[in-house]
Amino acid sequence: MLNMFKNILKLIVFSIFLSKSSFLHASESKAMILDNLSNPGVSSQGQNWAFFTDGVMGGLSQGKAIISKVNDVNCYHMTGDVTTENNGGFIQIRNQLKPSISTEEFEGVYFKVFGNNEEYSIHVRTALTMAPWQYYKYSFKTNSEWTVIKAPFSKFKKSNAYQPKKLVGQNIKTLGLVAGFKDFQADICLSEIGFY
Repeated sequence: MLNMFKNILKLIVFSIFLSKSSFLHASESKAMILDNLSNPGVSSQGQNWAFFTDGVMGGLSQGKAIISKVNDVNCYHMTGDVTTENNGGFIQIRNQLKPSISTEEFEGVYFKVFGNNEEYSIHVRTALTMAPWQYYKYSFKTNSEWTVIKAPFSKFKKSNAYQPKKLVGQNIKTLGLVAGFKDFQADICLSEIGFY
């Protein structure tokens, strides 16, 4: 009788373990790949990447973004001379999200980058960031090896007083990789980006 009780107890513990590991596996598989260059230049939603500089608002930064290969990894390679002259200070690649992405369906943005030991940022815009200077930003530092970075939505900072403090609860309509806000030489590669 005691052996039967022990076996039943083991079965219950094993069942609980299985249900927990299934739950963890299910939450890990919730990731959405927005782009891993399987169709270079176009996201998994069928949207094209666009390159911008602060020239759209009179700035003097210059640069380019090309499809390249770095250390045998396909990537978007963005380089340029970022300058804060003339109220400028950025270059970026950006993708429009159609349909928009709910910050309640995912925990954050993940991306794989290779860079020149400088600081860059991921910018997201929502329906509530209507002015060009309104966005939510997550900053990170690069190094000269491929690194996966996770940016939780709860850690994104707003750029302007006239927008909601928190990104969580909003829908993201654009996502951009930005080099900016100081004078420096930008050199960064992005091989994959998505949501987790």
